[in-house]
Amino acid sequence: MRGRIVIFLEFAAIVFLVYALSAEYQANAYQQNWVLANVPWLQYVLNGYMAAALIGIVIGAAFLLVADILRSRRGKGGLKTVV
Repeated sequence: MRGRIVIFLEFAAIVFLVYALSAEYQANAYQQNWVLANVPWLQYVLNGYMAAALIGIVIGAAFLLVADILRSRRGKGGLKTVV
């Protein structure tokens, strides 16, 4: 369970960095011109829609992680064998 939490926190940190880069891209005209001149496909990633989608995924994953933690604490989750 700790591994899942660590992976979730790492993913959330990466999503935060993508969001910060996207916000900076939208506010910085020089960066927009540079991306347009050198790496034009990157503007589709930085336009804000990717960050919004990733934030939605993080929120959904947080709900699933909390549900999994609650299920494991109640002892109703997982496969059990009867001997």
